[in-house]
Amino acid sequence: MGIRSLAWMMGALLLSPALAQVTPEAAQLLERGRNVLGGPALANLRTYREVTAYTYFTPEGREESRIVTLLLIDFANQRVRLEIYDPESLKNPSPIPLALQQYSPQESFFWSRETALRPLPPREREVLRSSLFTGWLGLKYGSSNRERASVAQGSLRDRSGRLLTVSTQGWVSTYLFAADGLLLGERLVIPGVGESITFFSNYRSVEGIRLPFSWENYLGGTLAAKGELLEVEVNPSFSEADFFKPVR
Repeated sequence: MGIRSLAWMMGALLLSPALAQVTPEAAQLLERGRNVLGGPALANLRTYREVTAYTYFTPEGREESRIVTLLLIDFANQRVRLEIYDPESLKNPSPIPLALQQYSPQESFFWSRETALRPLPPREREVLRSSLFTGWLGLKYGSSNRERASVAQGSLRDRSGRLLTVSTQGWVSTYLFAADGLLLGERLVIPGVGESITFFSNYRSVEGIRLPFSWENYLGGTLAAKGELLEVEVNPSFSEADFFKPVR
């Protein structure tokens, strides 16, 4: 898994006709899923910051590499920034990222130590944008502004429950919920990668929001990565300096 592959884990774009149909059962489950994770506190999430440690694995199950990421999401302005670090560099007072990606409706770009600043390619741009609508954060919208959603009994890998497939601004997630409405996992189909399944665990409450501190990601049926949340801030104050654009 390369650096640019990390953003692919955050979501996937499926191009399909908008059916503008949300079944009553799906609407109820979307609202319940949001309530379990914090209800109004999640719905009113305006900004979000997290630092996460990732461990990547080879198809044979051996540890391949480790990175640390900084993710900033500004829901009000539809901005997402992802910075990627070598864990050893974080011992320095002012660490420099290995690479960064940023999305906004106005401009999206990519930068790394090895390459000059350049526009973010369309596929990576759309996948980074999916951070606004997928994963547990995607439940902040409840049943509002969904293009379509339906519910069925089923499973993701070896875990069974209620499966809810929902489309939001063209982004499609299949969520797996426990009987009590807690989000257990999510399946996405990622262009150029294939099926991605993420399982969420180790839920804790932060500022009234119940969020997962651990997750596992499977690509093509094989464990690809594990994530551990190191830091999290709910509704932090961002400035333009947080979303600065490198000069070259």
